[in-house]
Amino acid sequence: MYKKNALLLVIAVCCTMSLQAQSITYSNLSYKYIYKITVLKSGDNDDFRCELKISVFKRDGKLLQTIDVDAGSLHDDDAFKSSKNSRSYITGSGRNVPVEDFDFGDLIIADLNFDGNEDIAVKTGLSADAGPYYTFYTQGNDGRFYTNNYLTNHVASFPKYINAKARTITTQIQTNYSPTGKKTFKYNVKTKKWHLEKWVE
Repeated sequence: MYKKNALLLVIAVCCTMSLQAQSITYSNLSYKYIYKITVLKSGDNDDFRCELKISVFKRDGKLLQTIDVDAGSLHDDDAFKSSKNSRSYITGSGRNVPVEDFDFGDLIIADLNFDGNEDIAVKTGLSADAGPYYTFYTQGNDGRFYTNNYLTNHVASFPKYINAKARTITTQIQTNYSPTGKKTFKYNVKTKKWHLEKWVE
């Protein structure tokens, strides 16, 4: 009996060490919603896993939606430690904080497809020389958020410039291989599709 209890204790300790969960609430990024992100990290450097759960609440506290996010390549010990590491182009919170190493924050709220509704960019990856990668969610007519595959797979970095009048977003990632590293993407409101308009290496 003693050995069995000791074994269960060891297993419990190991599980506690291998699974690290933390939650951050963001209440100043939107006038309509409160965002909460729960981070679950497991494994070690050889078998690292990171999963996020985004909970979207209405301002009255009612849960609107939960989004499960795979952030398996996010080897960033400083990510999702503070709600201050965020940015909103809706309320202006954190908008003018200087950007370092192309990192705009863990969570960013902005209107990225120029429809008047807020969209989500959440940090899910990190490269050695090009800063974070983001997964993008655009808001549908029903108020819920849906993965935008084009922004996630083709844009990836958060845009340095957002031009609502021209309906363009521009990323700028400077590396040894691309000294300028500026890409401009244009959104067609009729077809609701993006295309790469200009690339300056």
